[in-house]
Parts: sequence; C-alpha cells; structure tokens
Amino acid sequence: MINIKHFISILLLCLLGSSLVAADGRHKEKFADVFVHQSIRIEADQQIGRLLVSKGDAFVYGIVNDGIVVVDGSVVIGAGAKIKGGILILGGQIIEQAGAQVEGSLLVTGPVQVPIVNWLVGGILLTALCSLLALPYVVLLILRYAEAIPIYTTMKRKLLNFEHHWPVLAIVLALAVSGSMLAIFFELTWKTIFRQTMGLFDNTVIWLVRYFAAPELDPVMITITNLGYGFTYGVIVVCSFLILLFYRRWLEFAGLALCLAGGALLNYLLKNLFERSRPDQFTMVVATGYSFPSGHAMVSLCFYGMLAFLIARRLKRWQHRYGIAILTMLFIAAIGVSRIYLGVHYPSDIAAGFAAGAVWLTFTISLVWWWEEQRRVKENNDKKNNT
Repeated sequence: MINIKHFISILLLCLLGSSLVAADGRHKEKFADVFVHQSIRIEADQQIGRLLVSKGDAFVYGIVNDGIVVVDGSVVIGAGAKIKGGILILGGQIIEQAGAQVEGSLLVTGPVQVPIVNWLVGGILLTALCSLLALPYVVLLILRYAEAIPIYTTMKRKLLNFEHHWPVLAIVLALAVSGSMLAIFFELTWKTIFRQTMGLFDNTVIWLVRYFAAPELDPVMITITNLGYGFTYGVIVVCSFLILLFYRRWLEFAGLALCLAGGALLNYLLKNLFERSRPDQFTMVVATGYSFPSGHAMVSLCFYGMLAFLIARRLKRWQHRYGIAILTMLFIAAIGVSRIYLGVHYPSDIAAGFAAGAVWLTFTISLVWWWEEQRRVKENNDKKNNT
C-alpha cells in the first residue's frame, strides 16, 4: 500500500541528509547512501555514506561518513563505530557506547507521544491545500488593492502604452525566459555530464519514486508515459493539427509544428552529443537510444506547453488561464515521473529535458508573437495603401 506518511518522511530525510552533506564536504571518497523506513543495523565491517531512517532505529557499529538523520526512531552507536558528520534525531534518543567516535554536531528532540511524521504530513498537506486554493484569489486581491495606488496605476498605464507602441516587448520577455532556461540547462549539463555531481539528486528521487512501486500502479504509469510518446500521443498530435487546419489557424499551426519538430530534432542532437547510458535497474519497458536529456520530458513540454498557450490565450477569464496552466504543468510532470518510475531515465535526465524544452517552447512562442506582429503591420500597411 502507498503510504503518504512514509513518502513525506522520506522526503524530509533526503532534504536533511542533503543539508548535512552540503555542510560537510571534506570527504572525497564516495560511499553508498542508505535510505530505509525501518530499523537497520550497520555492521562493523560496513562503511556507508549517509544514513537516513524513518519509523525505525539505527544500530551503527561501522563507519558512516556523511551523517545520520533519524525521524521517529533512536540511534545506538556501538563501540568502534565512527560517525563523520552531524547526527539529527527527531522523536528519539541516542545511545553512545564507550569507544564510539562521533565527529560533528548532534541534535536530538527526544521521544514524543504522537509520531513527528503525523504532524509533518498534516502540516504540509494542509499548507499545500490552502496555498493551492488561495493563491488565485490572493493574486486577484493584490491586483485589486494595487489599483488604488497611484504609482501602480501610472506604471501600468505606461507599460500598456509602451507595449501598444512597441509590441516587441512581449517577444523580448519571452526570449529572456528562453535565455534563463538555457542557462539552467547548461548548469544541469555541467553538473550531470562533466562534474557528475547529480548522483545524490538522482538516487534520492529514484528511491522516492520507486518506493511507490506496486503492480496495480504499473499499468497507470505505462499509460501516462504513452501520453508523451506512442500511439495515444500520436492521436492527440494529429487531432490537434486537424483542429487548427479546420479553423484555418495557419500561424498557430506553423508555431505548433515548429515547436514539436524542433523539440524532437534538438533532443535527438543533444542525446547523441552527450551519449549518456540509461539506468539499468527497475527497467519495466523497452527504451532505445541515449538517456540525457529525456525525450519524453522535452517533447511533451514543447507540444503540450504550446498547445496550452494556444488555448489559454483565447480565454478571457484569468481563472481559466490559470487552470489551464496548472493542469498542463501537472500533466507534463506526471509524464516525467512515469519515466523515472519505469526505470528508463534518471531524474537529472527529466530535469534537463524540461529545461531544454522550456528553451525551445519560449523561443517558439516569441516567434509566433513576432509572426503575428509582422502580419498586423502588413495588414495596416495594406489598409493605408488601399485608402
């Protein structure tokens, strides 16, 4: 059974463990990290990286190089054990036997009647739910109150006037977003391919996603991943183009086609440039080609992102636009998660695919705006010539 409490606790452990590692970068040699949600024993002949435990106790008699984090459990450090890095215990206690060596800080909250995980889960879920429901109304409320501020109304009027006389402003902003996404992609590529420092991120996310693995969930993930590439995806693509042709949306048709084809070509070139092998564990479906960046993530972001843009721009109410944006982001994110679940991509592949896809998507959107501006100028010139 999928347990949301375990998920939240493991996520907390990963974040805390990452903090411990960032705080202590002295260890050059890397050892395997251990993530469990039950009691565990590290034997005297074992040496690991970091130890993260939820809903269980840790008995350590070997060497832990990057610290220990335990939630709702205790730690027993045996004689001869060596702990390098901090120890954080939430809802438990520590027992240190004679002869144990502990380097780093120690923080222990002590046992509690109600598991800390329960409070964490309740608080996080309540905060997320309230934020999701309240965010659109908070933004609307801020904008309404801002209308009464003279500086805001003056700046808004000048900005709209500037945009009216200089429509390229939207194009420049889209290109700026594209440039920022390109910088993020370069950063991910540098850390993943050249520095190879994304191991902690990849291992943590894979462990979290695979924690939910269950036979009844497998076909669901396969169905979701097919929405990013496959027969179902092909049907959606063809239907989308046919609808645009039927309504004679020529520029939008060209923009969607360019975004889709360019994203696919760019992904092919990047894959063959970096030649990263795919994961070899938990593979549940057949996948060919290289791993970095993820084609599903990149192409689905390009296609569904452009499709959402074309739909949202024709909606008058901001609530509807907001809803389209949120649903599209969740849908694309689900496709990315499905690739990790099925064992055919590293999380860093997905992140790089989203970053590269965002570069091409925002560039194509700016190009569509530019085409429309050119058409508007041409139509105005034709009217002037006819008169």
